[in-house]
Amino acid sequence: MATNLSHDDELRGLLSDIARRRFTTSRQINPHSNLFVTCQDAVDHQYITGAVLDTSFSSRLAELNLTNAKLTPAGQDKLASLINQQTEDK
Repeated sequence: MATNLSHDDELRGLLSDIARRRFTTSRQINPHSNLFVTCQDAVDHQYITGAVLDTSFSSRLAELNLTNAKLTPAGQDKLASLINQQTEDK
């Protein structure tokens, strides 16, 4: 799967979208997709709470539900850091 975004870019976009409450529905996605892997990373690093990631559907589909996801204080700090990093890189 090709991608033009780095992991940090993907994480910044995810955290920003969660902060803006842009996820209004659950979706089924490939558990190996960049979005799912980035969400799992954000949960593992405790950047977000309230996310539902369910891989019990099948090996090819997973549920991703971010409708109740919120940034933790660590997630807010990480988002600020990623935004500052992006600004400095320009």
